Amino acid sequence: GWIPETVEEWKLLLHLIQNKSTRPAPQVSLNGNLGDGPSPINVENVALLLAKALGPDRAWSLLQECGLALELSEKFTRTCDILRIAEKRQRDFRALIQSMLERCDGFLWSQQW
Repeated sequence: GWIPETVEEWKLLLHLIQNKSTRPAPQVSLNGNLGDGPSPINVENVALLLAKALGPDRAWSLLQECGLALELSEKFTRTCDILRIAEKRQRDFRALIQSMLERCDGFLWSQQW
């Protein structure tokens, strides 16, 4: 499917979702699963995609700007917390790799003479 690429495209999508007519929620089966079909298009699911695409903090700001922050569940908040932790770990890992490369570079230069 199509994923917005710019903030303006995300704003347009959020505006369309906000103004669309409400449809009945999908029925949950006895085992708690939704059907095999795609996830329903609603504010929550679009907000989750937004958080994954732009990062949780930028997503939250955009959702507040569009007046949609109050419509989100605890699932969205938990997902954003997990994304923040993953981003921090990724930054820490990149810093570690950079430090290791710099040490290797220094060692190799010292061995050249």
